[in-house]
Amino acid sequence: MMYRRIPRVFRLEYLLTFLKVISKEGLYDRDEVKRAIFEQRSKFEEEKFKALGRGYRLKTAKSEDLITSCYQLCTQTGILRRINSNLILTEDAKKMLQLGIKDFNLKALLIGKLINTYLPMRNLLFFIRDQKEGKVVLPLGKKRDFFKKVVMALYQLPVDQITFNVVRDLCTQLGLFNWRERENEVRKQHIYLISNIVKLSELMDMLFHDSPSDSFKNLCIHNCLKDLGLAGKKTSEKEFLKRAEAKGYLIIRMQENGDYVLIKGFDVERESFEEVFWEEYLKMTDYKSQYPVYYSELRDNVCERLRISDSLFDDIIKRMINKPFEYRIRVYPGGGPMPLRRGLSSMLKALPPKTGSDEYITFLKASKL
Repeated sequence: MMYRRIPRVFRLEYLLTFLKVISKEGLYDRDEVKRAIFEQRSKFEEEKFKALGRGYRLKTAKSEDLITSCYQLCTQTGILRRINSNLILTEDAKKMLQLGIKDFNLKALLIGKLINTYLPMRNLLFFIRDQKEGKVVLPLGKKRDFFKKVVMALYQLPVDQITFNVVRDLCTQLGLFNWRERENEVRKQHIYLISNIVKLSELMDMLFHDSPSDSFKNLCIHNCLKDLGLAGKKTSEKEFLKRAEAKGYLIIRMQENGDYVLIKGFDVERESFEEVFWEEYLKMTDYKSQYPVYYSELRDNVCERLRISDSLFDDIIKRMINKPFEYRIRVYPGGGPMPLRRGLSSMLKALPPKTGSDEYITFLKASKL
């Protein structure tokens, strides 16, 4: 069954917290779930406090709403089954708890569940992919009516702000989207795809045709055919799927029509990363080396150009710090207070990685050999 509304679960951590309580208690103890959800929210608030030196008093009402949303998402996607007053963990739920939040197979499982359960998830994913540059620019703020009017005026897309934010945040954690905040006269968000996403039917249709690269969608199809080495070759669907699996693609079957979706994150070579990193760093420093810049702002700039996730950027920077002899660019981390971001999603999105002493890397300085 496909649902037109997606429950308001903005973070995968809440979902796993919900499942952990159910797995321990063996029944739906709402008070215990409420306590665990509140603790997870408190952890996020603590991280904000560490980064900014300030925090906010949490409202228990939001924890109540989160419990309801987690319950709806788990039962609607079939992750949990309800029998009388008990909630039963399916094999998928048990697998999710074993794998952990960053595991490739957990992401594959969840993406499949969400795409096959919620129309907004599927529609927004392919809508953004089908934009000429594979990205959209939308207002960011609490004026929900304004958001809805702008989205309809610019893209003829009937979606409300809450639904869009849920899909955006989940897709970001699942490695499908990335996004950044820009603030001039009006706060805006730039949301862009960071994965090659194609349907098997699209690949079959384009097999013996040169796909023009005048759109992001066609570029995805062309890149996938090239990656699989099947352009211009008569190939069965079975062979397509076999090669895609061997190449590390997520393969998701669309229950509605039997088509398949192939997903693979964009690669970045070390030389390309260093080149873009250095260009963006110099833009921010007015072409001065060894000058401190905000880590999160530099990460936003680099990730948007390379179409990579924040976590991949963080992993590369940590390697550059720990193994500097492998790179032509030297980076030097520094601590200090972060600039304020409005809204929990924006704040959590902006959090940089930590050093071994549990301090955030707020600033970066760089030089080139």
